[in-house]
Amino acid sequence: MSLSRLWPYVRRHSKHLAISTAAILGASVAAIASPLLARAAVNAAIAGRVSELLLPATGIVALACVRGLLGFVGSVSARRLAELVALDLRVELYRKLQELSLSYIFREGAGRLVARVTSDVEEVKRLFAFGLAAFAGNTLLIILSLAAMLSISPPLTGIVLAVLAPLAPIVKRLAGRIRRGFRRARRIYANMSSTLREIVVGMASLRGVSAEEYAEARFRRDNDEYARTMIEVERLRALALPTLSAVTLGSLLAVYWAGGLAVASGQLTVGDVVAFAMYATMLSWPVSSLGLLVTFIETARAAASRVFEVLDAKPAVSEKPGAIPLRVQRGEVRFENVWFSYDGKRWVLKGLNLTVKPGELVAITGPPGSGKTTLAFLAIRLFDPQRGRVLIDGVDVRDVTLDSLRRQVAVVHQDVYLFPDTIRNNIAYAKPGASDEEVVRAAKLARIHDFIVSLPRGYDTPVGERGVTLSGGQRQRIALARALLADPKIIFLDDTTSEVDAETERAIMDALTKHFRGRTVIVVTQRPSVMALADRVVVVRDGRVVKEVARRR
Repeated sequence: MSLSRLWPYVRRHSKHLAISTAAILGASVAAIASPLLARAAVNAAIAGRVSELLLPATGIVALACVRGLLGFVGSVSARRLAELVALDLRVELYRKLQELSLSYIFREGAGRLVARVTSDVEEVKRLFAFGLAAFAGNTLLIILSLAAMLSISPPLTGIVLAVLAPLAPIVKRLAGRIRRGFRRARRIYANMSSTLREIVVGMASLRGVSAEEYAEARFRRDNDEYARTMIEVERLRALALPTLSAVTLGSLLAVYWAGGLAVASGQLTVGDVVAFAMYATMLSWPVSSLGLLVTFIETARAAASRVFEVLDAKPAVSEKPGAIPLRVQRGEVRFENVWFSYDGKRWVLKGLNLTVKPGELVAITGPPGSGKTTLAFLAIRLFDPQRGRVLIDGVDVRDVTLDSLRRQVAVVHQDVYLFPDTIRNNIAYAKPGASDEEVVRAAKLARIHDFIVSLPRGYDTPVGERGVTLSGGQRQRIALARALLADPKIIFLDDTTSEVDAETERAIMDALTKHFRGRTVIVVTQRPSVMALADRVVVVRDGRVVKEVARRR
């Protein structure tokens, strides 16, 4: 992948790029003038013209100060540019992840995707913080050093270039091996991150079946492989610098030997040789740093390719051009001849037809894997059917904006997710800026308010990762309160009360039927007590509706 794809992100902050580049280039120009002043000082000293030493000595000190100031400005601007580019990349990656289908996220793995947002972006940032400015400054320094060397002695310049010539193939070979090693390391690191996340999240389950040793062996395998790969990459990096330094030292030795002969024959002055050696050193340092610079470039290229893999991914569900806002007036939900498969091989829904009337409470039941939960996924467009349509008030959900759809149609799953935050904030996620009164009202409807206020910190009680400090029923009721706070027009409850006792469940359903009177409620359940409250019970088996029973309320 070409790093040129990063240019649009850099262009947004071109001011910082211009300042850092100008400062680094200015520092390079100041560096080039120093050897000329040193030559004048050495020649004056050898000739015994002491009065002529003050000006070049003062100039050398002044140029050193200028170089230091410009280097500081250039470094600060480069790092600011790097941070802003990284910020933009992270935001764009986050937005992209919000757009991508669940199937893509499940396939790639949460750990791998998190690594791309964090560590891969950090590698790109390092290129702009250190590599980009160094490349501009080193390129100018090489050009100006060569020009100055040629002006002093073309033969000496030829000798230096002949000694430095082997650097090109050495750098190219090392860069290729470092790039391949780093790409492999990043792939292993992403696997390791994904494994670690799965182990931490599933720690309770692992301990429940005494599988800690198996999990540790799995993590250790990835960890050992990552360590071996990074050791090899670091070995190559460590090999690069002494190799380049040895070649550089050889060029300086050649300069002093050939320069000494030129001084003895009267072709050059001692000041000329001193200045030439300084220029040769200036030339050798940028060339020697090519190894580090190439490492920056190659690691950034590998990291950027992984970042753009995510940014280039096509969402399975996208908002069509000209999509209209959904305005639910009645609340009718209709599935017309819907066929759906998660993997493209096995049909989960097979021509399913179902109409839920406005204001109706419908209970959907059936054996596991029959496609009940899939109906909720399709209603809010987490997936789209391969065939058929899902309509709300007669409008195909593919024709409306995703935001308007998901604000008016809510889904509460059996396996709920709570954020590692306070109970209040977990409920308020559904409606940013909600008042305390609104949060409490939603909690009361979900029959969780009494439990919350019994806690020492009440609504400000923090919950652990995924809500592990709460029981399953408590988590479900908090998730239900979150959905109720959004006040949707249509709500799907996917076995949402499966972990609460029968008495609490009936209280919740009674509260919901009163609160949602006139609105559409679809409940996926296996419990007869919930079915007894429904206007209609729909039985789904093998991806089709096989039975409908209307009940008297």
